[in-house]
This record gives sequence, structure tokens and C-alpha cells, in this order.
Amino acid sequence: MTEDTEFIPEHPANADERYDIVLVSGDAYVDHPSFGAAIIGRYLESLGYRVGIIAQPDWKSADAFKRFGKPRLFFGVTAGNLDSMVSNYTPKRKRREKDVYSPGGKPGLRPDMASVVYAQRCREAYPETTIIMGGIEASLRRMAHYDFVKQVVRPSVLALAKADFLIYGMGEKAIAALAWGLDAGRSNMELRATPGVAYLAQEGEWSDNAVMLPSAEETIESPEKFLEMFQLADKALHEIQPPPLVQPHGNRFVVINSPAANLTPKELDALYQLPYARSYPAHYDKEGGIPALETVRFSVTTHRGCYGGCSFCALTAHQGRAVVSRPSKGIIQEVTRLAKHPEFRGTIQDMGGPTANMYGTRCTKAEPGQSGCTRPSCLTPQVCPQLEVSGADYLNLLRVARRVKGVKHVFTASGIRHDMVTLPPQRRLFRELLQHHVGGQMKVAPEHVTKRTLALMKKPPHSEMNEFMRLFNTTKADLEKQIHFIPYLMVGHPGTNLEDALDLTRYVRKLGHFVEQVQVFTPTPMTASTCMYHTRTDPATGEEVYVPTATEAQVQRDLAQFQSPESRERLERYFKRIGRPELIKDIYQGRGRAGDRRDTRRGPKTPNPFRKDEGRPRGRSRAGGAAGKPPRSGGGGGRGR
Repeated sequence: MTEDTEFIPEHPANADERYDIVLVSGDAYVDHPSFGAAIIGRYLESLGYRVGIIAQPDWKSADAFKRFGKPRLFFGVTAGNLDSMVSNYTPKRKRREKDVYSPGGKPGLRPDMASVVYAQRCREAYPETTIIMGGIEASLRRMAHYDFVKQVVRPSVLALAKADFLIYGMGEKAIAALAWGLDAGRSNMELRATPGVAYLAQEGEWSDNAVMLPSAEETIESPEKFLEMFQLADKALHEIQPPPLVQPHGNRFVVINSPAANLTPKELDALYQLPYARSYPAHYDKEGGIPALETVRFSVTTHRGCYGGCSFCALTAHQGRAVVSRPSKGIIQEVTRLAKHPEFRGTIQDMGGPTANMYGTRCTKAEPGQSGCTRPSCLTPQVCPQLEVSGADYLNLLRVARRVKGVKHVFTASGIRHDMVTLPPQRRLFRELLQHHVGGQMKVAPEHVTKRTLALMKKPPHSEMNEFMRLFNTTKADLEKQIHFIPYLMVGHPGTNLEDALDLTRYVRKLGHFVEQVQVFTPTPMTASTCMYHTRTDPATGEEVYVPTATEAQVQRDLAQFQSPESRERLERYFKRIGRPELIKDIYQGRGRAGDRRDTRRGPKTPNPFRKDEGRPRGRSRAGGAAGKPPRSGGGGGRGR
């Protein structure tokens, strides 16, 4: 794609130019506010710094990292919009055949643990230069963490890379503070107190109120110590004023400062008003363009943060629980600009954030952009009475946006919380979403149906989904509009067994159509579900949790997609092998109903029908990784960086 907009330079114009900051990214360079390197690069430019970007460099030597010479202030490195291990591997731990963040979708253009590798190469290129790690990979791997590809616990990426700083979370305030400090001549040691950063320290080089975590070595050796680490870190993360964390790594310590303050609504809006090209440099055209841009090019981000608290989602650990919403005036200004874009064809592809119908909602006990209590979720086990959830702000925003000249459609492609949109205050919003802002399909993520599984996922009970479907069917009939409901389901999550999977099959049969969106749970760093998966313990209760094997997770997926001929063939072989052929008749002759089984048990009392049929123990490596475990991306999605 070619645009007249000036891109952030990928090469210096001449050998004499010196850049203040050089960003290194595992993604191809796309100048769009959905891409982390672009938004940080544009933000630093707005502060007056000269920024260059090196996208997907050849990491096999330091040569590619010398393109701009030694930056005056620092190198900023990121694996890209996704964790590189999620980008590079499927839930079955096989190499992906496509990378949508690379030219033409070509795989293999970023290394595993890209943020570590890039930081090491920057250090080789210029040993005395400050190196700052950031992005979602660095953020979620800031302490010892479970790696689903290697099936082991790894140390903090900061300790592996030996970078000077690691920025976690949404990094604008932290990176600005570091840039200003370095520009003023302050040393790295003097900048260690910056909120939102982590650094390597010697004994005692941290504040007195810091929480000491079990050492990296202890968490690698012992699942019990990993559980203790997660519980301490998770408790601290949910404090109104989170304390610093310290984790020993050998004879050094990873110190994780308290989080940086969220951007204010005005600051967040200014970030999205920066001059993005919403395109990529022309040299990518001959390579097939960048597929990831296609679905977001004419999208609009309305807010950050999510207070849902789903166990498998890392969003709380990265973006935070507090929702920060942009002023509607700024959003409409952005829509108006998009409508004048020469390639705009009338459709805003998405107007939302991590959860679209959280825009404008807030905790009435807290200041804007802050959390009001220590609850891990504002929505489960029931909606907090202190939460303002009218949906009026989002409804009014959509109404104004669809009246902008040149706009034909404004779609809500972001996820919505079905347990919020059925609340009386949001029912008008629900109706107008169906009437104006959903195409032929409405996608919602119930994830599962059984009480125990949903409780472990921290998702609303299935009764909320039933209420959603009642309103959905009533409203679409009233509107006389053909809209299909598309559920997103997850299988293989800790706590799910064969009986749970059969209940999910009965639910799918009731839907009456094939469900394509079925994902196998993949452990990703810093989620409660990953802690359950590795330790077989619910960190919230201390109860034992049954964890399906890779074979069991595939069977669960086949049960959810039982209409597929390939799935039926695999299921027939499996149930014949374990001596349960009668289950095939139950599945394909439609016996039973979803939810007809009393399901109140959890933890060690959970029946394990797979286990007695498989007749073999589950292996565990010294590092605590279970043998044969299936890796779903729990990654939180949304618009995180």
C-alpha cells in the first residue's frame, strides 16, 4: 500500500544521521494504532525524539542491528503484537505455517523468545547502549513463567536478556519517563524507581515494602513454589496500590516496580489522534502485504482495560482491571477522518476495545482509570453493585458514529460480555447492536456449559447464556433480521473431563449447526489457568484440579465438532480403544440434554473417566512440566501491546 504519509524511518537517509531511539520489532512495520511498535514510535516522535524502526531483522548476527548506528538514548525491543511463542507455534506445539504479522503471511521471520534474542543482539552491536524491553511478551514473562512449548518453567526474560529495563503493561508513561531521564543525563541507576519497569539488582536495591517471591530456581524445581509465586504476585496485582515484587535469579534479583498510572481519557485519546498512515511501507506490496492489517485498518479503539477477570486471559496482567475510555468527541473526530480516507469504503470494521460494551462503564467507588477494590472480577460470581453498567455511553457513541457523513456501517467486531448486555440497563444497547452493528453473525464466547468448568474459568454460569439466547432470538425475530449466533468454545481447560465434554456436545447439538470456533486451551504466561495447568491446583481455593492430557483435549475438541466426518472417525477409534463404544450412540443418536447432569463437584472429587480408561500415569519432568500436555492461546486478545 502506498500513502503520502511519512512513515517512521526504516533506514537512515544518510550515514551522518543520528537517531535518539531505535525500535526493534518482531512484526513487519505497519503504521497503525493497533500495532504496538507504531503507537510507541509515534508517541516518542510526538515528544520530540527522532525515532527509527528495525522490523523483523535477521537475528543471526548483530549486523542488522547496526543499521541506524548507536542510538543516542536507547534501543527499544519488542517481540511484536503477540508473544513470539504464540506466533510461532500451534496449541499442539507445532510450527505455524502462517504468520499474519509478516509479509505475505510468511512464517519464520522472528525467532523464538524474540524479545530476548533482539536484546542480546543489540548488546552485541553496541555494548554500552541502554536496552529497554517491552511489548506483551516481555510484559507477561517479567517473572519466572511457564512456557507451553518447552513445557518447563523459564526464568524472567529480563534475566535471560540482561537488558537494562523491562517495561510491563501499556508502556507509554514508563517509556516517556525513561526517555526524559536519559535525555537529561540521568544514569540507569537513577531511573530505577520509574513506575511500570523492572530491572536487575543486587541484594537490597529495592524499597522496603516489596513482596519477595520464591526464587526462579525454586519455581523451576517445584510446582508448589510456582503456585506460591503466582498467588503472591496475583494478590499484589489486585491491590489498589500494588507493591513492588522481587524475585531472586541466582545471585541477582529481578525487581518489578509498582505499575505506572493509567493514561487519562484525554491522554489516551491524544495517543490515537497521532498521524498514523494506517498502512505499511510500499516495499511490502511485492511480498504480498501484511495480512494482519486487513481486518483492523478501518477500526477504532474506544478504551483500554477489562474487569472481567477470566482465568485464561492475561489482559488484567497487561492492560489492567480499570477501564479507561476515550472521550466520545475524539473518537468521532477519528471516524470523520477515516470517512475521508481515499480507500475507505464506508465500513468501520470495529469500534470497541478488549470488551466492547465496557466502554464508558466504571466503578463508582474509584477515580476514573483506577480500581475500587481487590476483587479479581467485577462480573463473577455476580455483577458488583458498585459497577456502573448502563451502556449508555457506548450506545450514544454508536448512534453518532453511524451518522457521520460517508459512514455506511459501524460494526462491533470486538467481543461483548453476554452477561452484561442482558442486564436491563443494556438491553436497548443490545437491540441496537443487533439492528445496526452486527452483520450476518453475532460472535459471543460462552466458552463452556458446565458449572465446574465455568467456575474455574471465572466465566458467567450457563444460565446467563440461556438468557442471552432468549433475548437474542426474541430481538432478531422482532427486527425481522437474519442473524446467526456464533459461539466461541474452549476445550481442554483445566478442570474439564469427559462428562463435561459430553455436556458441551449436547449443547452444540441443541444449537443445530456446526461450531467452527473451538479452541484448545493453551497455557500462556501469568494466567490463573496456566497456574492450574502446571500445578494441578486452583490458586484461588488450593483445591486439586484435573488437567486433561493432549489426547483428551483433542477428544474434547472432536466432541464439540462431532458433526465433522474426521471427528467422528477419530471418536469411533478412541471410544472403541478405551472400551466405551456405547458413547458413540449417545453422541450421534442425541441422548440427554446439556445441563441435565448434577454438576456441583470441584477439585479432587471430580471424576476422571479418562484416567481409568487410559490406564497410565501422567508423567512430570523435574521442572514440573507434565508429559504430553496440550498447549489455547489464553492471550487476552483485545488491543494489548
